[in-house]
Amino acid sequence: MSGPSLLEELSLLAQRPLRAALGAMLQRLAASERLPAAELERQQRARLTALLQHARRTVPFYARHPERFEELPLLTRRDLQEHAEALESREVAPAHAAVRSAHTSGSTGAPVTVKLGRAQEHLLQALTLRDHGWHQRDLTLTAAALRADPQLGTVTRWSLHPRGGRLLSLPVDTPLDEQLAWLQRAAPSYVVTYANNALGLVERAEALGVALPGLRELGTFGEVLPPDLRRRAREVWGAPVVDAYSCCELGFIALQCPEHEHYHVQAENVWVELLREDGSPCAVGETGRVVVTPLHAFAMPLLRYDLGDYATRGGPCPTGLGLPVLERVVGRSRHLITLPSGQRLWPRFGSNVLGKLAPLRQLRLVQHSLERFVLEVVAPPLGAELEARVLGAAEELLGGEVTLTLEYRDDIPRSASGKYEDCVSLLPAHHSQ
Repeated sequence: MSGPSLLEELSLLAQRPLRAALGAMLQRLAASERLPAAELERQQRARLTALLQHARRTVPFYARHPERFEELPLLTRRDLQEHAEALESREVAPAHAAVRSAHTSGSTGAPVTVKLGRAQEHLLQALTLRDHGWHQRDLTLTAAALRADPQLGTVTRWSLHPRGGRLLSLPVDTPLDEQLAWLQRAAPSYVVTYANNALGLVERAEALGVALPGLRELGTFGEVLPPDLRRRAREVWGAPVVDAYSCCELGFIALQCPEHEHYHVQAENVWVELLREDGSPCAVGETGRVVVTPLHAFAMPLLRYDLGDYATRGGPCPTGLGLPVLERVVGRSRHLITLPSGQRLWPRFGSNVLGKLAPLRQLRLVQHSLERFVLEVVAPPLGAELEARVLGAAEELLGGEVTLTLEYRDDIPRSASGKYEDCVSLLPAHHSQ
């Protein structure tokens, strides 16, 4: 009788103490990334079968769904919004028991909440270590995070290294000039932030002559990578950009290759389908809809979950890594906004703030002038009191300097480029973004 597969082992390892589990997982990941693509896919498909059987048996939402994975209808964000409780498993092994909830507005501006299990959490931490190893980061140095995180500042180290470097944090909605001044004082070796915020920082640094001489890497996530960010970061700060494709609902989807600018699907964590409009799989070089299934989501299975993003399928990687390749990712975009004071900032709103106040199915902030903003929402009528609360919270996030109105929409479509933009500035300076 053969032993447990790679994916079964990763789940079993989640029952061990954290440090030991991560060490063992990292060893397994180092081996699995070199597996032939066909063998890795075989293990993934076996896991998908087990996950589907578990879902049909213990998850009310899937009780009447087809028995074949490929015949399952795509799971939409609307499904997740309206049937969240029915998507939770009624019987979960300790290794997969839910340990936290993730809240996100995602790639379509639609707020959702997902329960993440123990095995998922451990594996995501191991994948973080893989990413550090791929890009040869010195874990004893200082890192700085500029992000919208409700737990911002509670973590003081950015790795489990015995001499782990400090992690400094600043809210991403801090004006850009203040962010730059903070980075100069902090002098981090690594900076991580949202892609469009990174571009804004580089642009302002170039205009003001702000240098970060000790910067080794500019890490980005959460948004479509602006096409000229890599070049400008090297020109202004002499640092490479390392991007990651992830989502709050399941963590890492793909990480940038250690030697190239394309991305490797984290196949031990997620099954990724790229689909044409007729539902058939994309060939190499084609761009299609990203549909994902987290392989360890037994607490709350998300089978064939339509992220609303698009990506381009890549061919085999010259490095010899067997993990599938994404050449390009097209997902959410967010424009920096300009306040009447002249400050530019990356707006922080969505599910972590406004989505907790009201049943918003979709939202987008549109800047029409320096002073006038419109918050577009897809939602049932909220009533005067709830509308006032939502607008008040949004105005507070914008610093109270603007006029903000709320407008209902039947739908908020993608832009012509295929990206969903949850914050759009219509000022002339932003038309090229």
